[in-house]
Amino acid sequence: METRSETILCCRTMKKYFHIYKTLLALNWEVFIEYRASFYLKSISRLLYTAYHVLSIFLLTNIIPSVFDWSRYELLLLASTYSVFIGLYHMIISHNMIRLSEEIYYGRLDFLLLKPIDSQFSATFWLFSFVDIIRVFVGALLTWFFLHVLNIKLTFLDIMLYVTTILMGLGILYSLWLSVLSLLIFNPRISNIIDLLFHLSEIGRYPGQMYQRVSVYLFALVLPLTFLMIPATKVLLHKFTYLEGIELVLLCITISITARFIWRRSLRSYTSASS
Repeated sequence: METRSETILCCRTMKKYFHIYKTLLALNWEVFIEYRASFYLKSISRLLYTAYHVLSIFLLTNIIPSVFDWSRYELLLLASTYSVFIGLYHMIISHNMIRLSEEIYYGRLDFLLLKPIDSQFSATFWLFSFVDIIRVFVGALLTWFFLHVLNIKLTFLDIMLYVTTILMGLGILYSLWLSVLSLLIFNPRISNIIDLLFHLSEIGRYPGQMYQRVSVYLFALVLPLTFLMIPATKVLLHKFTYLEGIELVLLCITISITARFIWRRSLRSYTSASS
């Protein structure tokens, strides 16, 4: 009986947050369509970023046919997956994290914490960037094209596994950002760490083998970032193993629980600008 009550309560909570997020999407859409000039400029910038990432691989492989056993079109497939991943990342995560760092720095986190919903949800899922859908769409088209060049056929299961690994990669990156930004509560002056996090997020666009020759300590720090989009690319290439799947799931769960713990612990030390 108690288990059934908990299940009903869980379903009601999920329904509540689904309704809240649906409302937030509607509000973000109204803001999005209000400034059309900004939409056109941002769309062009997203296309240029995607072109830059693909062209850089073209230039690299023009001289060197393969890098760490990754062929030219496999690296291009990794670049297109990066475009899909980073588009989703900017669409759902990055703008919220920038906003969170500003609220902590200026002591305005009270406004988020006093809402009658979960503080982590309120702080990290309030904004949604519709313009980055373009980057996801272009990345998906490039992915389809490079798969066609490599003559790789995908099943429905492959597609579902590809989407799942990308979502897990987003979960890992989200948890890493949340963990680091939670530390800003103890020392808001290190808010420029945001710039470092943006650069670290690009590590996943290169094969993980290239980091194995750095020091053991540095590789241990970089290792979680190699699980962002490389597993998704391996799924497309039919090189993803069960062991890698287990490692990805365990890493995602561990980092998510750790980030939640750090967030809740950091809030106990938060003081607003007026306190």
